[in-house]
Parts: sequence; structure tokens; C-alpha cells
Amino acid sequence: MMNSIHQQLISQFNECFAPFSPFDQLLDDLTRLREQSQFSGFKTSMLITGDTGSGKSALIHHFEHQCKNDGKPCVIVTRVRPTLEETLQQMLIDVDDFRRRKIPKRISELGLIERLMDCLKAKGVGLIIINESQELTELKSEHQRREIANKLKMISEEASVSIVFVGMPWADEILSDPQWDSRVRIRRTIPYFKLSSLDEMRRYAKCLKLLSKVIPVEERPQLEQAEYCFPLFALCKGEMRGLKYLLSEALCVALEEGASTITPIHCAKACEVIYGFIDEDNPFKKTIEEISVVEIEKYACSEDDKLIDRKFSKAISIMDLLVKK
Repeated sequence: MMNSIHQQLISQFNECFAPFSPFDQLLDDLTRLREQSQFSGFKTSMLITGDTGSGKSALIHHFEHQCKNDGKPCVIVTRVRPTLEETLQQMLIDVDDFRRRKIPKRISELGLIERLMDCLKAKGVGLIIINESQELTELKSEHQRREIANKLKMISEEASVSIVFVGMPWADEILSDPQWDSRVRIRRTIPYFKLSSLDEMRRYAKCLKLLSKVIPVEERPQLEQAEYCFPLFALCKGEMRGLKYLLSEALCVALEEGASTITPIHCAKACEVIYGFIDEDNPFKKTIEEISVVEIEKYACSEDDKLIDRKFSKAISIMDLLVKK
């Protein structure tokens, strides 16, 4: 049975963050932007893109937690709402929750902007992180995009704050505005893992090693070993979120059994719970020679105001991939 200690351990793992590439670079970038916010002059902004499950939200949550109560410029994380007005209201609430009760029901958009800028200055905010920022421009007309870009520019300039746009690959549409194209000096992408590239395989292995160290069990599982890493990849398809979700479920199984570590058997049981796999479909019940994987071939994008989903490669056996190395 799952007890309160087990629940705490699972929450601890779910909240953990493994600072492997490119996340280590991204944390350095965000830290530098925050520190530079204390200086006068032009404030550089940043764009972070990545497809669903790549780890964007985990990065933001980790950075926000890291910045709390350290005496440095405040970091505000907000999320895009259906309209710009609602987004501005949400920003105001995120800057100072006490103001939730003080926002007049009838206030102009310009009034909201002015109030937000005053609050940002009073609070000493150095960095605004806008999550799901692709929704700022998604399916909007060119005129609407220009208006949104202009108002965000006004906030950045007048309140002297850097803005970090975080979102899906087409969040870079904000750069179609020349003003933001020149302001967003740091542009990073969070890719999925791949096995077809030696460098990417090493990055995947490093991630697994770091996760092995933070899994709260007595004996460290060697997730980078073939018996773990290939079945895990077959299931997560290179997604960081999918990888952690499966390991979290395997941890649940191991804790319930009173095990000192996570084994491939626990991972196999986790697959049954999550996917309802029968034995012949479960990668953890196959030999390495029997496992096939797919990799990201094309990330999701926006074309002609239509959202096009990501595309994966055809299945290829692990042995064929290894032979190509």
C-alpha cells in the first residue's frame, strides 16, 4: 500500500530537475538576464521553444523556485490567457496577488498596462516569463499581432524588464515583428532525445545518469544501461516528460513492493499500468534485438494559420541503429 512517506518520495522525484544540456545553458541564460536587469539601459529578451513534453514547464518551475526569496530582482511567471486583456490581468495578479481584489471590473487596456507597469517597478521585477507564449500570436491577424507586440514592448521598456517567451516551436512568430526580432537576442530550442546521433545518445545517457542519482531509493539504478535505456526510449519517443512519467510510475511500483531500487521488472509493471500492455507489446519484456523505436522527424509547426502536429520516423530496430554508429 502507498503510505504518506511513499507519496512524499514520489513527489520529490516528480519535482526534481536534471540540469543536463541544454537545460544547464538555459539556466545560465536566465540567471544572466535576471542579474543584468539591475543595470540601466536596454533590456535583452529571450525566446525558448520546444515541442510538447520537451521540458519547458519543468525548466521554468525549477528556475522560479530557485529564485524565490534570495534578495535579487523578482522573477514573475505568467501564462497566456484567451485575450491580451485577460493576459495583462493575469500578469498583474501574478506580480502581486493582493491586487486580485483591487482590479476594477471596468478598466481600459491602457489602464491595465499602466497599472501593471507601476506594479512591476514597485515590486522590483527584473524578469517576466510568459509560458505558452505561442498563444499570444496563434491564429491572430497581422494587425492583432502587431498590437500585442507593441503593448508588450511598452511594458518591457517602461518597466525596464526583460521578457522571456516560452512556448511551442511556432512561438517564434513573435519575431516576425521587427521590434521584437531585434530585442530577443537569446534564442534557444529544447530538442527531443535521439538515438541516431552519437552526440544525442550521449546527451540521453547523461540525462539518465542524473535521474538515476535523484530517484529516492536505497540503491541507485543504472538507467543508462541497455536494459533500461532502450525500452525507456521506445516508450517515451525522446520526450522528457514521458520519460519522467514512466520512471515515476516505476518508482510507485518499487516502493509498494518495498524494493531497494527500481528494476526493469518494476518498469515493465509500470508499462502495464500506464499503457495496458500485454507481454508481447511491452519493451521491458523484449530482448534488445526485438526492440524498435521511433524518433522525432519534424516538430509541430504553424503553416498558413494551420497547426500541424509533430511527425515521427518509421520504426527502426535498436540493432540497426547501433550498426549505423
